[in-house]
Amino acid sequence: MSRRRWAIVAGLFVVLILLPLSDGAVLTGARGVSFTVCSQLPSHSFFVDGQQLPLCARCTGIYLGFLAGLAGMALLGKLGARLWPPRTVMAILLLSLAAMVGDGFNSLTSSLPEAVQVYEPTNLLRLITGIAAGTSLALLEIPLLNGALWAKRDMTESVSDLSELLGFVIIAALVAVLVYSKNSLILYPVAILGTIGVFATIGSAGTALAATLLRRERQANSFREAIPLFVAGLGLSMVAMAALGALRYYFSVPVGI
Repeated sequence: MSRRRWAIVAGLFVVLILLPLSDGAVLTGARGVSFTVCSQLPSHSFFVDGQQLPLCARCTGIYLGFLAGLAGMALLGKLGARLWPPRTVMAILLLSLAAMVGDGFNSLTSSLPEAVQVYEPTNLLRLITGIAAGTSLALLEIPLLNGALWAKRDMTESVSDLSELLGFVIIAALVAVLVYSKNSLILYPVAILGTIGVFATIGSAGTALAATLLRRERQANSFREAIPLFVAGLGLSMVAMAALGALRYYFSVPVGI
């Protein structure tokens, strides 16, 4: 890893350590952002030191899983990948997404009268299926983003084979263990990284959409040239999140998956 990357990592680590000194402002901000995409039901959430995490168990998994996917791609030097994985790996990723949907539907039935449940939903299952789905989403979404942004054709797969996929599974499993430990040290890092994950997940999709709407697909040759699209994508994402938050505030019912 280059000195510049080490400096960035060190800076982020310092931020994660110092932000708890802000006396609750971080958690308040994280909960405000998370409200736009998450039900935040206490019964569906983890508590650390008596504090409810900003995202419910499933959403914590999804957005941390997305970051885990990005981390794995960065370690493999594949953040510029433009190809989806081979069929076998793709099938596993799609199955993980289907597992989250199935677990969410089973959980949803718990709030419906006389509904039949296949099994008893738990926050651990919500976390596991969420992390698996979030990691899979990163491995599928980033190639779409790269395909929309860059003029240079980097014909690399986000995951080349099952051995590489195992590395992502290990990273995701470590994240799940840390969250489920409910150790007091994870409260602020999980809150902060979960919020970053929300913006990364929705912002990536927004940036790809912005490139299409502005007819700027596959024109950027450097990060500097892509900055306007990232800004536009972030703007679209914030508008969408604000709209979702307003709808949730005025019309939603307290039902979570």
